[in-house]
Amino acid sequence: MADVYQNEVGKLFDQSVFDIPKYQRGYSWTSQEINDFISDLEYTYEEKNIKQRTGFSHYFGTIVLLDKGKRDAGNQVFDLYDIIDGQQRMTTVSMFMSCLNSELHHISERGNLSQNYSMSPAETAAENDKSFVSYHSSERITLDSLNNSVYQSITIYDDGTEDIEPENIAQRRLIESKETIQEWFESKRTEYVQDDDYDKYYNYLRDIGKIVKNGLEVTTYIIQDETEAGRLFEVVNDRGKDLTTLDRIKSYLVYCASRLDDPDLARRIFDRFGTVLENITKNGGDDTEIDAFVRYHWTLFSGEIVLAKQSNNEYTTVHRRVKNLRKHASTDQSGDSIIKWIESYLESSVGCSEAFAKIENPKSIIGDNTSLSEEELTELIERLDGLNRLPVSRNFLPLLMATYNQYGIGREFYQIVILCEKLSFRVYNIAGRRTDAGRASLQRHGYWIEWAGRREQAQRIFDGDPNKLEFDDSDQAISSTCEMIESEIGRNAPDTYFIDCLRRKDLFEGSDRSDGWRGVRNKEVVRYLLYKYEKYLRESNEKASLSQIPPFSTWKEQGITIEHIHPQSSDSERSIESHTDMLGNLVLLGPEDNSSAGDADYVEKYKTTYNSSKMQSLAELPSPEEGWTEDDIVSRTDDIIRFALTEWGNLSEAHVHIKNTPTDILGYRDIADAIRQYHKSEYGFTVPSIQLSENSVDTGKRWQRMNNCSNCGGTWAKLDSTEEWNAQCAGCETDLENPIYHFRFSEYINNEIQGQLSSI
Repeated sequence: MADVYQNEVGKLFDQSVFDIPKYQRGYSWTSQEINDFISDLEYTYEEKNIKQRTGFSHYFGTIVLLDKGKRDAGNQVFDLYDIIDGQQRMTTVSMFMSCLNSELHHISERGNLSQNYSMSPAETAAENDKSFVSYHSSERITLDSLNNSVYQSITIYDDGTEDIEPENIAQRRLIESKETIQEWFESKRTEYVQDDDYDKYYNYLRDIGKIVKNGLEVTTYIIQDETEAGRLFEVVNDRGKDLTTLDRIKSYLVYCASRLDDPDLARRIFDRFGTVLENITKNGGDDTEIDAFVRYHWTLFSGEIVLAKQSNNEYTTVHRRVKNLRKHASTDQSGDSIIKWIESYLESSVGCSEAFAKIENPKSIIGDNTSLSEEELTELIERLDGLNRLPVSRNFLPLLMATYNQYGIGREFYQIVILCEKLSFRVYNIAGRRTDAGRASLQRHGYWIEWAGRREQAQRIFDGDPNKLEFDDSDQAISSTCEMIESEIGRNAPDTYFIDCLRRKDLFEGSDRSDGWRGVRNKEVVRYLLYKYEKYLRESNEKASLSQIPPFSTWKEQGITIEHIHPQSSDSERSIESHTDMLGNLVLLGPEDNSSAGDADYVEKYKTTYNSSKMQSLAELPSPEEGWTEDDIVSRTDDIIRFALTEWGNLSEAHVHIKNTPTDILGYRDIADAIRQYHKSEYGFTVPSIQLSENSVDTGKRWQRMNNCSNCGGTWAKLDSTEEWNAQCAGCETDLENPIYHFRFSEYINNEIQGQLSSI
C-alpha cells in the first residue's frame, strides 16, 4: 500500500528531487490557474500576517509520487520521485520561487534597504534557489524531454521569455505562466516601493516565500510501483479532476494491471501511453488534440462509430466503454482476456499516434523509409497538407491512421491520401455537401483496414463480439476502400455537378441556385484551388527563372490573397458586374504583390501590380490595351475547370460511344445521371466520371463492356434526346432500353482483386 504523509510543500522540496515522466501530459496551467494559485497565496498571507492566525495553512491538494530511489547531488543525497499526480502545482511552485528570487536579486542590486536583516536579499534568494529550483546543479524538478529545455531557460536560468519561440502548447503555457507571475510581482513592487524604499517590499517577499515553504499543506502518497498508481487513480478519477480521456484510460488500465498483480504490464502501459502523448504533443498538440486522437482512434480500433447509438449507450465516452463493457476491458473478463485487450489497444494506440503526428505534420514524413518515388512522396505530402488546410479534414483521420498503421508510407497510404483529398475538395468543399456525407463509410473502412486479415484475433480480443469485419485480405481492403471513396465522389460530386458548381456566377454565396447549393464552403477552398492552378502553370512553364512555389500552408502564412480582377465595386456595364464572383475573375496575389489597388480598374491594376508580379496566373492575363471582358472571365473559368478535372479527377469512368455528341459537357448532364443510376443499380458503384465521345475506346486498356445492343451487340449509340436516356443503336437503329457503354476502374482500384463490380 502507498505511504501517506501530511506535510508542507517546503519540506517536500527540501528532501526531494522530482522527474516528470513522459507519460504525463505537458504543463497545462493557463493564466487563470496561475491567478488562482496567487490568490491562494494572498489569502494565506492575509490570514497569517494581517489577521495574525498563527499556524494557519492553505490545503494544496494531493500529490502522488512514485519512489525511484535516490539521486546524488554533490554533498547531499535526495529522494528521487516521479510525479504521478501534481506536476502542475509542483512546477508552478518552482517557477514562482524563481520569479521571487529574481525580485530579491533586483533589490540586492539596488542596495537601498534602510534596515538591517539577518539575511540579505541575495542570501534569501540563494536559500530559495537551493530549496525550490536547483541544488549544486541538480534541478529540483526535471520536465519531460520535449519541454525541459524551456523550463530550464525560464526557471533555472531565469532567462527572459521574449526570445523563446515555443514549439508546442506546453512550452507556450510555461512561458505564459511565467509572464503572469512576473506581472503580479511587478504590480506588488509598484504597490510596496515608495520613494525608492524597498524595505516594505523585501519584507513582503520574505513573507510570501515563507508561505510557500510553510503555509501550503499537501497530502503526499508515495507508491513503490506503477500498479499502485492505478488503484489511486481509480479513487480520484471521477472527482472532477481536469483529466484528459487518455489520462482516464491509462489510469484504469493500470488499475487493471494492479488487480492482476502485474507490475510489468503496468510499466508497459505507462511507457506506451508516454509514447502516445509524446507523438501527439511534440508538434504542438494540446489537450483538445489528445482527446480528438483518443476519439478517432477508438473508431478504428473498436468499430464503434457513434458511441451514443451503440448498445449499452449509457456509456457514451470512450473511457467508460473501456471500463464497463465486457467486450473491452471490463473486470468481469478473465485476466488473460483483459491482458490481450490491453496489449492490443496499446499496440494500436502507439502506431496510430505516430500516424496522427505524420498526418497532422506532413513535412515530418520526409526522411522516412518508403517505396514511393520522390515525385510520389512530394505529391503525398502536398495532398496531406492541403487536406489538413481544407475544412472537414477530421472525417478522414481514422481511415488515414489505420492505413498508415498497417502499411506505413507506401503505395497503400499514398492511394488513400490522394483519394481522400479529392473527395474532400469535391464533395465537402466545392459541392458543399453536409459534413456527415460519407463519414460513417470512411470511418467504418478505417476499422476494417485496421483489422484486415486478423478476424480471429479480433474475436479473441473483443470477447467474441467484434463489430462486423469485412476483409480477410489486406490488399482487398485497400482496393475496396478506394472504390468506396470514388463511389462517394460519384454520388455527391460527379464531374457534371463539379463543373456546374465551379461555373456558377456566385461562387461564394450560391444565391443564384435553385437546388440548395449555397456556394463553396468558404474562401479558403478557392484560395487552395487558385494555389494549385498557379502551381500547375509554373510546372507547365518551361522558363527556368520561375520561382519554386512553397507548400500551400507556408504560402498562406506568408500572405497570399484572393484578388478580383474586375473589382467588386465598379461603374462598368451590368453584364460584367454579374460575372465578378465567377472563378475566372479570381486570381492569387503573392505575398510581395501590391494589393492596395483592389478597387481600381483593370488598366490601373495591370500597371501597378499584375505586370510586375511573379505569379504565372497574372502573366496570362491580357494586356491593358486588350482589356478585361465578360468573355475573358468565362474563358478563364473554363481553363481553370479543365485543370480541376485533371487535378481532382482521373477517377473511374464510363465511356459512351455517341454518334451525335453534345458540344457542352453539361449538355449531357441528364444522360450522365441515367448512366450513373443504371451502373449503381447493376453493380453497386456510382461512377464519378461519364465521358461521351465520337471515338470508341481502346479495349486493351482496362475497359470492360458493360452493356451492348441486344440486336447486333454493338456499343455505338445515337441520342434522340439529351434530357434522359433516349437512344438508338447507331449500327442497327434498335431502340436501346438501357445505356450501352464501356467502363474502367481508376488506377487506384485493382480489377483483379475486385473480381466482380460490386462496392461495399
